[in-house]
Amino acid sequence: MGEMAASRPRWLAELSTAFKRHRQGRTGWFIEVSGDRLRVRSGELPPRPGERADVPPKRRDVWLRTPPGPATAAKALQEACELFDQVQGGSWRWPDADATPGQDDERRLAPPTLQRLIQKLHAAVEGARIGADTWDRTYRPYLNQLLKVAGGKSWETDHQLIDAVLRTWPPNTRARQMAHDRVRRLWKQAGWEWPDGLAELRGNGRAAASPEGVRAFTDAELQELRDRIVRSSRLTPADLAAWDALAVFGLRPAELQGLELFSQEGVPMARVQRVKVSSKVASGVRVVPAVPPEGWPVDCFQLVKRWREHGFPAGMTAARSPGQVLTQQLRRLRDQTPVQIPLDNELTA
Repeated sequence: MGEMAASRPRWLAELSTAFKRHRQGRTGWFIEVSGDRLRVRSGELPPRPGERADVPPKRRDVWLRTPPGPATAAKALQEACELFDQVQGGSWRWPDADATPGQDDERRLAPPTLQRLIQKLHAAVEGARIGADTWDRTYRPYLNQLLKVAGGKSWETDHQLIDAVLRTWPPNTRARQMAHDRVRRLWKQAGWEWPDGLAELRGNGRAAASPEGVRAFTDAELQELRDRIVRSSRLTPADLAAWDALAVFGLRPAELQGLELFSQEGVPMARVQRVKVSSKVASGVRVVPAVPPEGWPVDCFQLVKRWREHGFPAGMTAARSPGQVLTQQLRRLRDQTPVQIPLDNELTA
């Protein structure tokens, strides 16, 4: 608890104290920073539209318009105090509570309504859960396509509209799955019932893949790849160290970011720093021993020494997706004249 308190910015501590003073010590209200936004959290906030009023009280969040920081703390305090006073007086309502039509409203599927709903979703997730770049890459393109299709004609049912939107992308592709999930998230934001029968249309990317799973490099192909990197005029010793690390430690390309190498009784070891978080599991920092391909020396061609001298390419580890950089390199390497064997097109970074 002492460490958490010490890491709290002074301006936020003073803001919380002033907010408590305005409430005359009334407990159960909190003002916090989450992502790059400020929120007020309390169990006294009224139920959201469509939420049952007879369930036990729970803490709900209201995002303030004022951004966090010492320069805006006074304005944030004023906004939070006004919110508290309105809730206590019974006059406060959830923002845009009436902006989303109900399930039976014929205006629901019109572009203006969908546009307002997208803006509401944008405000709910950006900053609190994702960054602006993530919104632009993984939300905006699919929701823009929804608006485009919705504006093409009048739609009688949700199923018809969403079916037409999803068919924009080929079956069993990642793009169609993303579109399905983003539109479904939008429907959840509105509180609308999701139509039955769309799960099959979403598809499964694995269905389009080889039934034997992802094609992995054989030991011979790893040696062939290494030979091509060594004689490449464009790749550097740092690139070779990165590829060797992927091969012997069995890492994902993104795990090259923050990776540290060391030796233990002559065997290369990797300390994976990158943490992967999903909706189901989080992978923390871990240590992985090298497992050299057949024919490689135990020290993996002095991998630790080479890493200490050259590191990994800065342009690769600083990229949004190191896998894309490696895939481009692999594409060029595949076009080289093979020394022993060709590199199959199914092989990926």
